Amino acid sequence: MRNQYMAKVLVHNKMVTEDQVNAHWGEISDSMDIGQVLVRAGILQQGVYEKVLAFVMQLEAKNGAAAPQAAPAPQAASAPSSQPQSAAQPAQPAQTPRATASIPVVQSNAAIFDEPEEPALQLEGNNMFGGASSSNLDVEKIAGLESTSMASFSIFGNADADEAEDSENGELPTRFILTAGEGDAVQPPETLLPIMNLKKMIAFARNYGATDIYLFAGRQVMMRQSGGIFPATEKPIDKTRIADLLTEASEGFADGYKIVAGRNFSKTFALAGVGRCRITVTWNDVVPSVAIRLIQMESVPLESLGLPPFCGSFAALNSGLVLIAGPSASGRSTTMTAFAETVAANRSCYIQTIEKPIERLLANPNGALVQKEVGLHVRTGLAGVELAIRDGADVICFDQLETMDELKLLLQAANAGALVFAVTTGNNIQGLLSRLLATIPDGDRSQFANALADQLKGIIVQHLVPMVNNQGLVLATEALRLSSTTANMIRKGDLTQLVPAISSQKDQGIILEDSLQKCVEAGYIDGVEAWKRASDSRRFANFKPASQGA
Repeated sequence: MRNQYMAKVLVHNKMVTEDQVNAHWGEISDSMDIGQVLVRAGILQQGVYEKVLAFVMQLEAKNGAAAPQAAPAPQAASAPSSQPQSAAQPAQPAQTPRATASIPVVQSNAAIFDEPEEPALQLEGNNMFGGASSSNLDVEKIAGLESTSMASFSIFGNADADEAEDSENGELPTRFILTAGEGDAVQPPETLLPIMNLKKMIAFARNYGATDIYLFAGRQVMMRQSGGIFPATEKPIDKTRIADLLTEASEGFADGYKIVAGRNFSKTFALAGVGRCRITVTWNDVVPSVAIRLIQMESVPLESLGLPPFCGSFAALNSGLVLIAGPSASGRSTTMTAFAETVAANRSCYIQTIEKPIERLLANPNGALVQKEVGLHVRTGLAGVELAIRDGADVICFDQLETMDELKLLLQAANAGALVFAVTTGNNIQGLLSRLLATIPDGDRSQFANALADQLKGIIVQHLVPMVNNQGLVLATEALRLSSTTANMIRKGDLTQLVPAISSQKDQGIILEDSLQKCVEAGYIDGVEAWKRASDSRRFANFKPASQGA
């Protein structure tokens, strides 16, 4: 059992390939498990093996398995593991200025996709996708809607009770792997029709640099590109066709989620050849409205994001908390994962992510990495952080903060020696910190402010701003590496001089207005965009539209 667990963890985290495991499987003996065999072969590092072994032994104990005695560890092998193969064709990162072709209005036809093959290496009892079944769409109990004649959905079977219990207890569930959407790239059509399948729509959107697809009954298929929304089809799409597309999306749900009319949800899914996406469904009675966010298909180098240079030093920290904020759809999750992969590439460490939900799948070539989704692998964000602390994670990535209890626990993790990156909301640093301090009751505020000042190492607030002539998006940033001066302001709870303090830190801080000014002067954005986003709009008053009045 241990060898199967270990092989699953190693392959899933791309520390070794399935072919490498199969090639050395016959060398396993009573005194040497598959991890030790791979260390001896120079494929796996000794330190990585020891962390994975501890993780697997914990898993065995939780599952009630009789764990055999670990054999004496062999000497560390000299050759590190090979680099994992990269994912399929990427789209350029949204945060860097780039030109995009405008979405054409279309007409053509398409095909269906094959379900990805189930992995050969399995944890015992694992059935990743469940048994495929087809049934009429379940209807949420709503007065007057006890029955419906809507089209059928193809859905996966429900997870069994043991898997649900594992998830609630914060343990590694039987449904462990989330598919990456890799495979032969789907050829995007030259024009798009509502009758095309979802894979063709996603391929079309990626080809033209779109970030979102919107499906509303009786309206054209819409896509978001360079911050604007454009029609991608000439003809409207009807509710029956949207139901068919939801059926296709449901086949990519890793947890076998069953779509129910009237029940709103937001989940990630993966389809072979087009990558991973996040889908949000909102119901008006039994008519769904669908928003699909395309997830970046390959890693984005930290240096290509356009962040201020000093932000790169956050990846070299050994411990502490780094907050990544901004409005919705500002690329915060992309920045968090870029930090995680930069850390992974430069030192041996154990990384855990807690996500709501998991978006892009990550790799750690120099250590172990486990991604947990709230609701799939752990019941709550708090449970995910507690599990990461208990497992001794060196780096914790949390996406996204919703409660002060989550923030307090992440501060405890940072105090215990973990490096924590957390995504939250906020349009500027002063507003973000003021909101955090104001949320704490008066009696506890001083203690919280001291903890925050001690453990907070940096803040990044990012805005993706449409470029002139719909040429793409450019990143405008407010960022700060905490100094003793700014930390003392947080301790005292007096942030009135925070903005001047950030501005005066030169190469360790930048305010949003300065970043927007640079974008205007470089010709990336027009002054109206800067005026709309600036915390102090007076700086861009000359660009204020006449329609806004004096």
